[in-house]
Amino acid sequence: MEASYFYYRPSDLIWGGKRGYDLDKGFNVKFIYNSKSSLIPNVAIGLDDFAGTGYFTREYVVATNNWRYFTWTAGMGWGKYVGQNSYKNPLTYITNEFSVRPFESSNLKKGGSPSYDQWFRGDVSLFGGFEYVIPKTNGIKLNIEYDPFDYNDFSALNRVDAIRELREKKSNLNFGVTIPYKDYFTLDASYIKGNTFNLSFKIGLTFNKELSRKPKFNPEIKLKQDTQENTKKVFYRELLANLNKNNLYLQTAQLNNDGTLDISISTSEHRNHIRSSSYAAFISKKVADLKEVDLSKVNVKHINAGIELNEISYVAGYLDDKNNTPYEVRIRNTTLDSGNKLSYKDNEFQPKLEFPIYFSSISPTLITHIGNPSKFYYGGVDLQYLSELQFNRNLLLSIELNKTIYDNFREKMPPPDSQMENVRTNIVQYLKEDDMHISAMQLDYIWSPTKNLYAKISGGILESMYGGFGGEFLYKPFQRNFSIGGEIFSVQRRDFKQRFKFQDYKTITGHINFGYLFFNGIESNLSFGRYLAKDVGYTLDIGRKTKSGFKSGIYFTRTDVPAEIFGEGSFDKGFYFQIPMDLLSNNYRSNYSTFKLSPLTRDGGAKLVHRKDLKGLIYNSTNFELKRQWGGYLD
Repeated sequence: MEASYFYYRPSDLIWGGKRGYDLDKGFNVKFIYNSKSSLIPNVAIGLDDFAGTGYFTREYVVATNNWRYFTWTAGMGWGKYVGQNSYKNPLTYITNEFSVRPFESSNLKKGGSPSYDQWFRGDVSLFGGFEYVIPKTNGIKLNIEYDPFDYNDFSALNRVDAIRELREKKSNLNFGVTIPYKDYFTLDASYIKGNTFNLSFKIGLTFNKELSRKPKFNPEIKLKQDTQENTKKVFYRELLANLNKNNLYLQTAQLNNDGTLDISISTSEHRNHIRSSSYAAFISKKVADLKEVDLSKVNVKHINAGIELNEISYVAGYLDDKNNTPYEVRIRNTTLDSGNKLSYKDNEFQPKLEFPIYFSSISPTLITHIGNPSKFYYGGVDLQYLSELQFNRNLLLSIELNKTIYDNFREKMPPPDSQMENVRTNIVQYLKEDDMHISAMQLDYIWSPTKNLYAKISGGILESMYGGFGGEFLYKPFQRNFSIGGEIFSVQRRDFKQRFKFQDYKTITGHINFGYLFFNGIESNLSFGRYLAKDVGYTLDIGRKTKSGFKSGIYFTRTDVPAEIFGEGSFDKGFYFQIPMDLLSNNYRSNYSTFKLSPLTRDGGAKLVHRKDLKGLIYNSTNFELKRQWGGYLD
């Protein structure tokens, strides 16, 4: 499946009395069957702009096949594909309901609702083309295609303000050349409609693997010159020094009489826990060999916010770089398990930590808001101060302060266009604050009551618009692909200046959440509950995470708010990208950058945003998650 989202701003259409200000947006989706036989073509079924106003609404069935240097494509299209030459819809042989296509969908409402009653209805047109790859040119292609579109209808709905001279078409044949550069850049030049030269470029990356080379794992193991004695105490000190030097911070350790070494580590550098645990086990084995300690097994536990996420056990002999045991045998003899309830605290060696521990940073950051009903894009640059104060392993205070450097949030704008309580549509009023403001000041207590069960209590300023208190739990069994969680918060809307004052609006919001991990990194999350505007409903989120850590997904929310009250868009929906910060870096890093877009910010289906949610904290805690990371073993 492929999905895309587009914005369209033509130069000739009028909105608000100004030519070139009209703005349309839409979703496309395509389902593809890739044939395994050279005799059977690949087939795709697609729906373009399948909801809302329908400027580009069209459906198609298309087939493509390759003959060495030639690729041919032929298809049949409905809706906006139908131009000068049309034919009877073959689906009318099934039922006459397919013979007529409504000019306007009965589901139009205020935009955003799928136009089911228009799909694959009415007359059809044919389209197609040929592509020729020029040999020995690194993939340069020549293209010719038959173009059925009537551009006055295709992207203007035959509006009277459309400039006919711009949309005039003199030929149904388009010609083009495609010039690829490496694996990610393509330049297209074409002559279309018999009167227009077109130049475009595309940038595309595949995120299923690392896009940059990381340094080869080759740790330097150094022992202190004044420690010749081989005691447990000395071994622990050397282990601590060498693990910490490689950013694998030792929390506790215990060397048992049977040669088993238990260690717990914390790392913010590695997202792949097979990689970080194998690194830690390898370094432990090297230190043990230098201190003449005979190890049989190394058990590595990862600790985050005082919670054991997992336990990964390695056969010590396989960690020797001179051992020629096949990779598959090493993996087969490595055991995986979830963390236990604070078992790492029973270890005999526990480096002393002087609480409270304080972390902080100051840096510029981009502030963007896309999809407000009154303006498509707002943005700016803030100077951001982030800090975390750890009173102990489980009790954390997170603070985010912002001071605006530049933005366009103070532009004149109409009041929020909403019939509901303005729980989100007045967000720009918060973004306009240019003095020092508190974006978050949240106190969290996080713990694991028992194996596979996690809990959190939070209170304070939870986000820029709301403060309050509440709690969250998560049940995530190690040998299963599902998780069950829930949260409930009592919140009050903050003052626009974002200090310590609040407005009168109060509510209780909460959800029950069910998550499931499918094959190939596909994840689904379904939540049901009460939203900020006191509406009740559900949110479905479906995404896919690649082995490199890149994730993309879509979501939608339906509540008991009717489309007429919800406003433009009919219901909340959008998409997001979660990008690992080390994807293009030469070093490993575990943090992410997230881009999320809702076509319109409305008040229905609005969720509270609170930091340190358990789903994000408790990662790499199941067999499925860890097994996808074997590529990081001593890599």
